[in-house]
Amino acid sequence: MKRKPFQRMSRLWLLVLLCHHFLGLPSVYSQTVMANGIQPLIELERQTLHDLISLPIQALFFPHEMEHFLQKLEGAPPDWTQLRHTDITEQSTRLFNWNRQQDSARTDKNGLLQQPVAFLWTGLLRHYLPEFQGFSVALGPEYTNTSWGIIRFKPANLPDYLVAVPSGDLRKQLLARQKHGEEIEITVLCIGSLISEESLIYGFSHDGHHEGMILPVVALRSLKYILKPS
Repeated sequence: MKRKPFQRMSRLWLLVLLCHHFLGLPSVYSQTVMANGIQPLIELERQTLHDLISLPIQALFFPHEMEHFLQKLEGAPPDWTQLRHTDITEQSTRLFNWNRQQDSARTDKNGLLQQPVAFLWTGLLRHYLPEFQGFSVALGPEYTNTSWGIIRFKPANLPDYLVAVPSGDLRKQLLARQKHGEEIEITVLCIGSLISEESLIYGFSHDGHHEGMILPVVALRSLKYILKPS
């Protein structure tokens, strides 16, 4: 019998947190809300993606930014020809040894490992959730070709559910677009820091070309949802 008032209070408390966050009022609860993946849907207008972050966050949006960061962290790219092998078992062994070697060499670079970084994933607005006045978000990775190989960020500790909440006028427009069968794409800006024990994973793509691939493993701290132009 004592649980029912508590459950009602929990739902009320969640609504209070959401109101504080989305109305832009000063609040100590923003981190809690963010941890649940509930964030406003942003229209950039005259802003750029870089305008959405500030120092000391390092933007890793474009190939030259990723290459510069990797050079500071790793020194030089691997010789992919030495890691590749026609025998999959031998190739796996080479990759395992290389990854362990790089993990060990990286232990004295705590400053870089702890520096917050920002990267991009892609997303789709899916089902409208009236209780949040927003849309559930389906996520997918971005693949970036660089001189080091293909970069694919690997986010850790993703929230269990993701909801993008647009403004009232924008919400009506998006619902109308969905009603006409349009897929609505968004950019997901992810902010976090590399996991020190396994910051980068070296491997090969599985798309038939078997190109060298680097997966930075990032523990997420916050997310931002940005609407792509229609």
